[in-house]
Amino acid sequence: MPMNNLYILTLNWRGKEKLEKLAPTLLASLENIGCSWSWLVKDNASGDGSIEYLNSLNNPNIEVFDYTNNQQNFSEGCNYLFNIASPSDGDYVMLLNNDIIFNDTVSIKNMLSIIQKDSSVGMVGARLLYTGTNKLQFAGTIFDPTYRTPMHYRAGEVSDKNAELNRTFQAVTGAVCIIKAEYYRNIFTNTNGVKGLDHGFKFAFDDVDASLAIKYNMQKKIVYCGSTNIFHEESASLKKNPVNKLFLNHNLKYFFQKWTGRYDIDRKAYTENPKHNLYLG
Repeated sequence: MPMNNLYILTLNWRGKEKLEKLAPTLLASLENIGCSWSWLVKDNASGDGSIEYLNSLNNPNIEVFDYTNNQQNFSEGCNYLFNIASPSDGDYVMLLNNDIIFNDTVSIKNMLSIIQKDSSVGMVGARLLYTGTNKLQFAGTIFDPTYRTPMHYRAGEVSDKNAELNRTFQAVTGAVCIIKAEYYRNIFTNTNGVKGLDHGFKFAFDDVDASLAIKYNMQKKIVYCGSTNIFHEESASLKKNPVNKLFLNHNLKYFFQKWTGRYDIDRKAYTENPKHNLYLG
């Protein structure tokens, strides 16, 4: 049985130092995944040597696209790369931030294994730790009863055995996630005809929207893979250019327009039961 391809999509803006940390750990992690892969990087006019660094790796599986500006949002950028990759429905797409470090060589393999073995799974997220610590940056997305908004489960807590268990959620972060290409393509059709992530979200909630679309519109499971060891410098690019704050009200309004009444307010279920929604495969 032929293995499907993995297409890794990364957006970069003035992130050379981050890429220098990410690339060696990513390449080591891809050596044992058992399928062909391509890493597509869209550089948004960084001008900091990012493109030169990636080209210096001399890896035929890495493609760098020199974009003229930094005006596209996350959804637009990912869709740009997805359309260039043009994966088959059975292939897999990995969204990968540039501020990631893989601390082992099995995290990607473990994530892939879940979605490859179980046809009911549409999207797989990962356990993420704050860089240089054992504190959880991401262990799943839950929804707060007060504001009805998504939040990171156990954020800032010290990781433990429970955090290393696989479980299902309604959503996972797009910082590191794997989606079957067929499902990515069917998340949303934008007004300009581009399929994939919804361009209407401006640097926030786009990954939650994608998760909910895959779960509720396509009836597929969203699985958090706890058997990963990955550092994430949360929202590094947005710290340099905090446009997400400018669009907060827009994003909230748009999110509620699309999803009010269609998702569960589940914070209590997860916080009161550390074994809630375990995924057993």
